[in-house]
Amino acid sequence: MLRTRSVVGLAAFGAVAALAALVVLLSPPAGSAERADVIGSWRSREGAELTLREDGTLTAARLPTSFAEDDDERATAWFTGSGTWSLKKRPKLGHQRIRIELGETYELSIAGERARDGLFIKPSRDTATQFRFKKTL
Repeated sequence: MLRTRSVVGLAAFGAVAALAALVVLLSPPAGSAERADVIGSWRSREGAELTLREDGTLTAARLPTSFAEDDDERATAWFTGSGTWSLKKRPKLGHQRIRIELGETYELSIAGERARDGLFIKPSRDTATQFRFKKTL
């Protein structure tokens, strides 16, 4: 009986460790950037556009601000207009973020060193889904 519990406990621990490793492997590299790295125009493959200017202002077109709570987590509301932005301090763990003010406050995460892998919005903290932006030339 004791041996069975030990085997079950060890199997459960192994499953949790494997799941944690999978989450780490599927997560984009923690991102960080300087202001100059993120200034410019960004576009998503869904057609959203975001321009961050050196003076801290921004313009956006079809920037998703709300997402469905079902499995597909599609955007359900968008912002088009102007606002402001600021680069948040780099955390010890995780992605550095950009705070954007559009009447309400939202955050974009930075992917990769110097934002080389783009910017992204996660519909919720509990998902791997990302709404990604790439810098345009």
